[in-house]
Amino acid sequence: MLDELLDVVESLSKFPERGSYPKELVGLGIKEYRQAFFKPYRAIYRITGSQVIIYLIADGRRDLQSALARRLLGA
Repeated sequence: MLDELLDVVESLSKFPERGSYPKELVGLGIKEYRQAFFKPYRAIYRITGSQVIIYLIADGRRDLQSALARRLLGA
């Protein structure tokens, strides 16, 4: 699993805009975060200038609406 995570992080450093928008955030009108998958996990990140900041790595099989709200929106 660690090797897969490192592969995802490395690919984000080269192609940060390849990730899709998390549906939980798009439903709220937020398109500043993206996600990359490494089954069954999701890495939620944001592109800031030349940096890629990973905010959350979570099991994609669970409902992430509340986790994203707490972590990203401070709710």
